[in-house]
Order: sequence, then C-alpha cells, then structure tokens
Amino acid sequence: MSRSCPPQAPSPRHKPSQLHGFFHGLRIASAVLVPVCAQACLVPQSVDPIVASPHPAPHFVEQSIPTYLIAPILQLVRKGSQDLANCHCVIEIPPLTVEEDDPTVDLEARWFIDYDPAVPRSQAIFRRDVGGGLQGTFNDATATQRTLNNFDFDADRFDITSNGVHVLLVVVAESAGFDDSPTAALPNRTMKSGYTSARYEFPINVDVALDRTHCPQQLPSIQVCQ
Repeated sequence: MSRSCPPQAPSPRHKPSQLHGFFHGLRIASAVLVPVCAQACLVPQSVDPIVASPHPAPHFVEQSIPTYLIAPILQLVRKGSQDLANCHCVIEIPPLTVEEDDPTVDLEARWFIDYDPAVPRSQAIFRRDVGGGLQGTFNDATATQRTLNNFDFDADRFDITSNGVHVLLVVVAESAGFDDSPTAALPNRTMKSGYTSARYEFPINVDVALDRTHCPQQLPSIQVCQ
C-alpha cells in the first residue's frame, strides 16, 4: 500500500516558467508531469532531459501572459449595431515572451488559423515572424528571452462570416529547425530531428451578429477603425 510523503522543493535547475501544462484552456507545448518518488508517493517533476541538448527547446514564459488571456475561450463580438460603419472589434494578442537557452540561435514564429492536418488550405502560414525580437545574438550570453510581435485576430481579415469557435495557433522554434519538405507530416509545423517547437493555442468564439449596440472595448477585445 502506497503512502504519502511531503512535497519536495523543485530542483534549482528548473525555472518556474519551464513547468508547462494546460493553462485554463490555453495549451502550451512540451509539457508533461510524471509521478516520481523514492518512497512510492506522487511528486510532480519535469521530464526535460538533464543532459544539455544541441538544440534546446524554446518555451513560452507563463508570467508574460496577461490575465485577460487566461480563459478557456476568448470572446470576440465583431461589431455592434451602433458602431461606426468603418469600425469593428478584433482580439489583440500582445507581444508574448519565449525563453530559449541558446541566445545565439534565431527563432521563428508561425501563425495559423484553424490548422487541420486533413485540410490543406488550413496549413498555410498566415503570418511568419522572423528577426526583430526573435533574432539571436553573440554579444550577450544572458539574452535568453525573446519577444513575439503582437497579433490581431480579425474576423474580417480571415473571411469569417458566421458564428463559431476558431483556433489561433502560434508555433515557435529555431528557424533552421523547421522541416519544410513536401513529405513533412504536418506541413509548415514539422520539426527536423533534434529540434523541438513550442506551441500556444488561443480558442476564440466569434460572434458576427449585430445583436449588441457596441462591440466590447475591453482587452483582449479592441476596436479598430479604418
């Protein structure tokens, strides 16, 4: 019969941001918790390899995620009946932080809308981010955190004309690590051997009906006028 034991302090080598998991419906890649205990009790512990990898896996820094994004599903009311004709609301994903132990490598972010391995059209990269805050450096050995550009989820831009839930997916990895061969299992997302990507999904419920006077102007919903 197993017996309980007091929780153990995490190893100093693990940073809090390296403990990945489902975060109120927002799924972060590369996260697994396994039961480990010398005396047959359950103690959560990261399964990241202890030995250094030639291509360290990037991961999202949870502390960089604003609280208003912590929801199982984000709500987007496209437009209100009394909004100006040239104005509507979008979901703004602010710049997010990714940590990469090797400061010299260049990272790349690829954004997808409703990615489906069975639907070729959905596998197209909606936006690719390179350079800028994702570029590596040989001048600062402590520069392990990178910043993604903000992303506006705009129903008009994505030709979404009916109500429903859509998934905004961002995949971040070393630029040299993406396997863009025509035989890749997941087009535009598959990694070469030895490389690992970090993924983040934002489920967004889109309401395109004019059943409100104004679209909510409260983060992450913002109004844009053109």
